[in-house]
Amino acid sequence: MGKDIAGLREFALYSYRINHLKNKEKVLFYYALKGRDGKSGIIKLYNIEQIAKSVLLASKNKESEVDEFLSYWKCKFKKKEVFIKK
Repeated sequence: MGKDIAGLREFALYSYRINHLKNKEKVLFYYALKGRDGKSGIIKLYNIEQIAKSVLLASKNKESEVDEFLSYWKCKFKKKEVFIKK
């Protein structure tokens, strides 16, 4: 996961939008995100947690992979640095 600071772990919190995608593209996006089985997409690959429908929590060391994924899909996103107690 991320680096530890005084009992806290560093993460990147993403909120993103996919309203620019056509319905077919949204399906493909979700397949890439969660996998066709709902369990094997980038969420599992990079140990990302989906907090809400359009909110992801990723380890700080996987931040560039998530940035690249969302950029590939041309998603507008906001990213915040957060620290979570172990």
